[in-house]
Amino acid sequence: MSRVALCTRRLGLTATTKPPRRPPSLIRHAESRQASQAHVRGLHSTSYLSQRSSHAPKGDAAWPSAPDGGSVSDIAFAFDIDGVLYRGGQGIPGAHEMLRSIRSKNMRYVFLTNGGGAHEDAKAASLIKRLGLSLDEDVIRDRVILSHTPMRGWAREVKKQTVLITGSHPETARKIANESGPRGPLRPKNGLYIFRRLTSFLLRYGFDRAVTPADLIHANGHLYPFDKLKDTLHSEFRPLPDGKSASAVTDPYSTSVAGNALRIDQILVWNDPRDWSLDIQVIHDLLVSHKGYLGTFSSRNGNRTLPNNGWQQDGQPELWISNLDLVWKAEYHMNRFGTGAFLEALKGVWRAVTNGAELQYNALGKPSQFTYDYAHTRLLQYYSTMEGGKQADGGRKDIAPLRRVYMIGDNPESDIRGANEYCPEDGTEWVSILVRTGVWTETEAEREPRYKPAAIVDDVVDGIVWALRNEGVDIDRKTLLAPGAGGWNEGG
Repeated sequence: MSRVALCTRRLGLTATTKPPRRPPSLIRHAESRQASQAHVRGLHSTSYLSQRSSHAPKGDAAWPSAPDGGSVSDIAFAFDIDGVLYRGGQGIPGAHEMLRSIRSKNMRYVFLTNGGGAHEDAKAASLIKRLGLSLDEDVIRDRVILSHTPMRGWAREVKKQTVLITGSHPETARKIANESGPRGPLRPKNGLYIFRRLTSFLLRYGFDRAVTPADLIHANGHLYPFDKLKDTLHSEFRPLPDGKSASAVTDPYSTSVAGNALRIDQILVWNDPRDWSLDIQVIHDLLVSHKGYLGTFSSRNGNRTLPNNGWQQDGQPELWISNLDLVWKAEYHMNRFGTGAFLEALKGVWRAVTNGAELQYNALGKPSQFTYDYAHTRLLQYYSTMEGGKQADGGRKDIAPLRRVYMIGDNPESDIRGANEYCPEDGTEWVSILVRTGVWTETEAEREPRYKPAAIVDDVVDGIVWALRNEGVDIDRKTLLAPGAGGWNEGG
């Protein structure tokens, strides 16, 4: 399918089994979009060249120059992290020099990762350490978007609900989720705070009523009959909110539920769960419940006159999966399972229990349009949020329109697919670049990835060189990585 046809089709959240819908995480930024409508550009064919190259392309007549004399002020970059900037504990050679170089040119970029379960600042600190950067360099700060970062912008009424949260370290996830109040100053404008227009990354998550699986097994010793690991993995727990009970329900089929029965409104899988058995059991129990009350069983389950045979049709909690990555690249020479593998296990159990019903869930992270929308708006408001609103010419501007964004990633199923399918309303073109340092490897059986990028390059440095040459910039690896990198010019 052509890019024009794809953008016309306006794909929604294709990775889930639910109909596309606007989630509570999607920031409403219609004002931003309207402000940049005058800058809508035509789509270019460069995003589907599928240029296969082990090196950056040579400058010749085949490479189009950027408009307006080759300016790069209206392009930006989105970097995946694992497998692109580092593998395991080791940075990709040249990555930190490259970042310093594009930062020195005041170019826009964000780090768009499907990683999660930690605070954005913690991920930034980890990235700084692995790349050998110093803490006082403004290269990484406030540019990290984790798989669950868009939840910062969820409506306050949603954040007031009771949520079940799990992940690699559920208690750590909860502590982050509990944060409340702004992370930084919010400037009022026309009586409204500017987070209405997106500075949601300045907001804390603010989920005050977060419950973990550990809370449940400590509150009801019969909920999970196997080794509960209460003294190790699940040793940290809290009392249930507002004196609610995990043991109040004794008749699962009764619709007369005690007032102190625990009800869960949302299920948030933030990143790779460790105790799949416990998490699948608890999530299953909530998805078969009556209106999210723990310990109940909905009378609609299995009703063939209802959609999905009645499963998840009785006010059960929404299930949110923070990312769909089946595998990811660590230091081990073979790919490791990610959150997507947990989801597949959950789907398998669900099919067996429900006699083949589809598991209905929502996904954040790449390749979902919601996450790319969030990243795109961050880039549009980059100068107003990262530079205090100050432009290179000394003026102030909330929105800096984009013409093209280059997504550099290692996973065709998330990075490349997401960029290829994303069609922002302002007409910006997202171009995908695949690196060979991560998840995807060319094999005899798979000569090219399922989702085809604009270019396949050796590493992230070659990816930047490819992109800049595509914009008419006369540059090579040596120039890009040179100390100071002040010698490369825009426009060729």
